[in-house]
Amino acid sequence: MRGLVLGLQWVVFHAGVIVSAPVVLGAVFQLTPDQTAALMQLSFFITGLGSLLQYLFGHKLSLLEGVAPPWWGAFIGLAIVGTASGKPIEVVRTDIEGGMILAGFLLTVLGFSGIIQKLGKYITPRITGIMLFLFGVQVGGVGIKSLVTKGWMELLLGGLALLFILFLLFRKEMFLSQSAILLGVLVGWAAYLALGVSRKPSLATASVFSLPPLFLWGKPTFDTGTVFSLSILGLLLILNVVGSMKAMEGALGEEVPIRSYDRGLSVTGLTCGIAGITGGIGTIPMAISAGLVSVTGKETPKAFLIASILYMVFGLVVPLGTLLSSIPLSLAGAVLLVSVSSLIAFGVRGMTAEPLGKRESLIVGMGLLIGIGILYLPAEIWKGVPFWARGITSNGVIMGTILTILLEYGILPKKVTVGH
Repeated sequence: MRGLVLGLQWVVFHAGVIVSAPVVLGAVFQLTPDQTAALMQLSFFITGLGSLLQYLFGHKLSLLEGVAPPWWGAFIGLAIVGTASGKPIEVVRTDIEGGMILAGFLLTVLGFSGIIQKLGKYITPRITGIMLFLFGVQVGGVGIKSLVTKGWMELLLGGLALLFILFLLFRKEMFLSQSAILLGVLVGWAAYLALGVSRKPSLATASVFSLPPLFLWGKPTFDTGTVFSLSILGLLLILNVVGSMKAMEGALGEEVPIRSYDRGLSVTGLTCGIAGITGGIGTIPMAISAGLVSVTGKETPKAFLIASILYMVFGLVVPLGTLLSSIPLSLAGAVLLVSVSSLIAFGVRGMTAEPLGKRESLIVGMGLLIGIGILYLPAEIWKGVPFWARGITSNGVIMGTILTILLEYGILPKKVTVGH
């Protein structure tokens, strides 16, 4: 029984990002309620399956392989730019399926080739930190938009839910602090229903259980720009794999063998490929898992395995997917802001891991300014960019991180000093 409770704690702790992603994507992808529910189920199932594969065959750490803001943040960017250029949203979805299949294959091959063993020394905390910070800004912007797009009443209730979650997070009682997001969703959603702001979800479904679909959005298409964009993002997410495993090293107080990094990357690639085949969202090892190790202690492996299985079971239960997909958009936005704030924190730590001299300050400042600036340019501005480059150049996270790497090793290598 204790193992089940600890497993549920793992599920609850990571629920914010996983639950909010399909709700927010459902709005951007113009999905029907049934389609959003199917995406919700897929998100749970892929998270559980990927986590189980990682523990058995990958890095073998208690790092949840969760549907990730970097991936679905990129999906949102591709959808906005694609539809602004006149592409039907239905085609954007199948383009993303095709892009994820190939990006997943690329990461799997690179993991088997030992890419991290060969290039790991070039992945600095500053580069990883800037990338994570930009991811936080990108997805945080989605959270803010989700809060404000449904009118002032939803904004008010979403804001109150956000404050309630923050209040619970800093309670001394461990149950309240660890369950803050779940409790915030339950209480907040009850308030929406009581005030008539949200309609009671219908749980009437044709079946209780369903297996993951094959190509949820239709036969995959392979748009050059989408494939290029998601493949480059996959390469950059190697930094995230390293950063997450470094965070777990710190939590465990022991070093992880470098070959485990490459095994973890291979399984991440495999899981992303499965996401493409099913029509789901790509995954990465979630660094916030390291925060639970101190809570579950020696029982962490058992709790992690139970949580992985629970996620898969949740992904097979149709009424659960229907229920969770009915979460009000502004409430999902509030949860998203809380969950993604950890990305900002990890980013700041990485950027300031070394003293910020003139050179380092320029690298950090330029990387952030270019990345954030591109994130908030209107989608219409990219209409004149060749289609094969549009997915990359319109993505502030990718461009900001690439510029940081160029500054770090090409434009301002360490031997160069700025000023006197």
